[in-house]
Amino acid sequence: MSSKAASKQQQQTKTSSTSNDENQTKGVSIVLIGAPGSGKGTQGSKLHEHYKICQISTGDLLRHATKDKESDVGKQIKKTMDSGGLVDDNIVMKLINLNLDKPECKNGFLFDGFPRTIYQGEQLEELLESRRQRIDAVIEYGIEDDILKRRILGRLIHKPSGRTYHEEFNPPKENMKDDVTGEQLDRRSDDTTETLNARLSTYHKQTTPLIDFYQQRNIHKRIDATKSVKDVYKESLNVIEHLRNHPTYKPVNASPLADHTTTATLDNQLETKIKHDNNFVNVKTQPISGKSNIPVDDLNKDFLLIYKSVTSVLRDRGLI
Repeated sequence: MSSKAASKQQQQTKTSSTSNDENQTKGVSIVLIGAPGSGKGTQGSKLHEHYKICQISTGDLLRHATKDKESDVGKQIKKTMDSGGLVDDNIVMKLINLNLDKPECKNGFLFDGFPRTIYQGEQLEELLESRRQRIDAVIEYGIEDDILKRRILGRLIHKPSGRTYHEEFNPPKENMKDDVTGEQLDRRSDDTTETLNARLSTYHKQTTPLIDFYQQRNIHKRIDATKSVKDVYKESLNVIEHLRNHPTYKPVNASPLADHTTTATLDNQLETKIKHDNNFVNVKTQPISGKSNIPVDDLNKDFLLIYKSVTSVLRDRGLI
């Protein structure tokens, strides 16, 4: 090979390496959704390493907060968790906000299994907007329940070493025996049909509306999680690269509202000034999407009638 050709090849290699480095440090914000056993955790770790972004687990954040003996918030969280209760979403958001300020989150973040509900999704969206950030991609690792059950209920583990097996997909040489030591294999205590059915039921109830939430924002993509780990990872990267290089994020309430008689902006529809006891009160209302044959003035009159009726009842009962 001539020195000129060798120099050209070195330059191409250097350019490719620089491009890959820029690609990894450009920054990306990801949410992963997937049922237990879908491989979400495995993919999350690989994406976290590839993009050099922080991986945020709300469970880890809460556990870490409980170790702070001087913090009132930490004490409150510990008390709630010890009693088996659910920590208030507002507290979770405060922890997330603090965590996003850490240096390891400067290139972006990855949420694994959060948010779980629409309310959490809305709270996260508001938090990120206040930080002038947004989610680039929401990836759902889709897999049928029957396949999940086969994956999870067949798992075996050698507790002393941590070696794992599977009755169907990666069986030990001898039934229920570790290949290395010959010692007995065990199942995880929560790998039961009853527990798994309950977890899947909860997952579907919470996640189905959440997926619709992100589909409306045009950043949700579903990947077939029955493929090999390598293929799922490759497709995940392709989806993320496409969405962050060709942003498709679409805030649901960003477009103007309209009807047959009046075209009004979102701000005009969301806030109404009402005179009450010689003072003006700002009342926020949900917008009416799409088109309507009802004039806006009539809608305002109906709203005021309802408002006055409610305040009258509350005043009679001494509540206001």
